[in-house]
Amino acid sequence: MIDASAFNFDAMKEAVGVNPFAQETNKYGKDERFYTLSKDKDGNGAALIRFLPDSKNGMIQKLFKINTTITKNGKKRFVSEYSPSTIGQPCPFQEKWQELWNGGIKENKFDEAGNITQLGSKAFGRGIKYVTNIKVLKDPANPENEGKIFLYEMSGAMKDKIQNAVDPSEQDRSLGAQPKELFNPLAGNSFRLVAKKGSNGQINYDSSEVINEVNSIYGSVEEALEDIKGNTHLLSDLLKPESFMTYEQLQDKMKWVTFEENNGSSNTLTAEVATVTQPTAEVQPAVEVQPTAAVAAVSQPTAEVQPTAEVQPTAEAKPAPAATSLDDLLNGLV
Repeated sequence: MIDASAFNFDAMKEAVGVNPFAQETNKYGKDERFYTLSKDKDGNGAALIRFLPDSKNGMIQKLFKINTTITKNGKKRFVSEYSPSTIGQPCPFQEKWQELWNGGIKENKFDEAGNITQLGSKAFGRGIKYVTNIKVLKDPANPENEGKIFLYEMSGAMKDKIQNAVDPSEQDRSLGAQPKELFNPLAGNSFRLVAKKGSNGQINYDSSEVINEVNSIYGSVEEALEDIKGNTHLLSDLLKPESFMTYEQLQDKMKWVTFEENNGSSNTLTAEVATVTQPTAEVQPAVEVQPTAAVAAVSQPTAEVQPTAEVQPTAEAKPAPAATSLDDLLNGLV
């Protein structure tokens, strides 16, 4: 039974997790649908995963992503959001990039302290990301993730690694390479996701690899279908207009990341631009990959955790059910 104490300000603030009078909102909220590989203090992490199709056979989706980081007076701000230019909608970050690029201002200019004094198009560049569904089989750093299905965002290099595995080049095939069934949960290959810090200090996933052993991660076709239909995320939903921030929201983000909240301030970053021409190329929307074709054009902030143990590739292996064809499985999803 609810009593008057339930309407106490502190109780309600704790219940919703937001202070309505906070001066700054949380600009780094995490999307819990996405999986993040935890890394130790040295930047190392590992997990064993299985790629899955969604309930409509979608495997990988390509998206444009805003990636803007600006430092001023020792303060660093960044924006990392999917761009509506993915679906041909206007995006203020893309427009600013085009404006500066056409004006011949491509590189940022810095002062002696490393602060950006003049913004170039580089500051507003967008990247390409690829999103897929994964089932986490082993996650030593976060065992609570095991058995759960997440969305996973990949770089182009990781996408290429997957594509080369499922559809080797003719040259690789001539040298004995065999296609791997990465998206077949009944008779397919799992994937060891490995993060390491490179010599340049940046985290990379170059050591990630396909597990050669073929196995099933489900006890039956029915179990696989139930899990995929009930728990995977529709990749096509990522292309709905409502999945992106509005133009106005992104404008606010751009003002924030460029320290322009107080227009007219002497501290405002500006860029003088020459006469601007219209963009010369249209943005192509991402195309969903078909399950019978090669995987083609369709990372997250990390927390420090204790060093992870090496992932054993044979864990979670189950005897493959009688129906092991990926086509048979996908037909059951339709």
